[in-house]
Amino acid sequence: MLAGALVVAACSSPSVTGIKVHIQSGEYLEAIHLADSVIANGEGSNAQVWYWQGRAYSMLRNWSGSAESFMTAYQLDPLLAADLTSYWPAFYNTAAGYVEEGRTEDAINMLNTGKEIVPERPEFDQLLGDIALSAVDYPEALARFTVSIELGTAEVARLQVQIAQSQDPAFTEQTIAENDRMIQGIVLSSYNAGAILKNMYINCEDSAVADEYMTQAVALYTTGLEADPSNADLMTGLAEFYILSEQYDEAIAIYDNALVAIDNGFQEGWLTEEDAAEMKAEVLLTRGFTFIEMERFDEGISALEQCRAQMGDTYQVLAMLGHAYFTMERYNESIAVMEQLTTKDGLTGAEYANTWYMIYANYIRLEKDTDALQAMLNAIEYDGSNADYYELLAQTYSTLGRNTQAMQAMEKAESLR
Repeated sequence: MLAGALVVAACSSPSVTGIKVHIQSGEYLEAIHLADSVIANGEGSNAQVWYWQGRAYSMLRNWSGSAESFMTAYQLDPLLAADLTSYWPAFYNTAAGYVEEGRTEDAINMLNTGKEIVPERPEFDQLLGDIALSAVDYPEALARFTVSIELGTAEVARLQVQIAQSQDPAFTEQTIAENDRMIQGIVLSSYNAGAILKNMYINCEDSAVADEYMTQAVALYTTGLEADPSNADLMTGLAEFYILSEQYDEAIAIYDNALVAIDNGFQEGWLTEEDAAEMKAEVLLTRGFTFIEMERFDEGISALEQCRAQMGDTYQVLAMLGHAYFTMERYNESIAVMEQLTTKDGLTGAEYANTWYMIYANYIRLEKDTDALQAMLNAIEYDGSNADYYELLAQTYSTLGRNTQAMQAMEKAESLR
């Protein structure tokens, strides 16, 4: 088959013929060296020389050499695009290498050339989205991920038709693998796009625009779930949006589906027991919080205790339980949970500070102002630049009749704002 593909055309120049013969003989380095010599001796404008050099590089899996040669060939003769279509991985792999080397602009140029030659491949937009996301260019990243999802969805539809019509087992197996890979790309782009929209939604002050972000996010997550209905990460992302918009029943339904999906993933073998347990605990944690927000306290505590059984006494679990008991006005139980964190090693300064703040809030509700004062002083020890803490300290001093210290604390609060 290779020999047939390399039949020397009558119109080929002798140099191109020589390069092809080397390739046909498996002499790829010789083909590359001959192409270099030909280019150095005045045939640098011959697109065929660059094209066949790219072919030789691709046989050696030298992606950067292949892509750079193909790029030059395409620039010299855009009509070569049809011949370059099957070599799109060379452009993608080279760009990915450039990203690792910090050559961002070279990566972007390579990806845009690949897109121009093979516009239907979603991989180019996905990597362009990753680059924009790393640069904190959220609008560009969102646009690229969205295009990647659209192209990937169209490609999945095409592949599924081929799978349905195929009578060749080997071709069917290959196409199923490609279809699965394409679905993974859709899921990743959907998750990234959803995370960007979540950030934009949280920071948006215009309610009408925020609603648009919400609608767009739901549509993208839904597209991802249509591709992979059992993906727990996408379900969790969608549920978080429902929580932000206070659509708690919808969030709980999504979490219930996610728990089923995780169990199925473990039973089917694509999740390890450890990964399944970790994912399940994370879902239970947020599910418990959602129940608390809905004032379905017993279900919330039950979910959080299930999470605690799997994750142990982590900061996330105990802080959520403490918050739950506080919301339920079970202040002493909240204090008991939060005090476990004050003696726990390995927390960040912010986590220790927030723990003491929660203890302070409980004591205030119990009207134990002296205990509250000490808790706030402990919080400030871990976060001495928090103006809100000093303002609360001033209020507590004032309640205790310690007016001079109250004034000093308020002055400190104002100086930090």
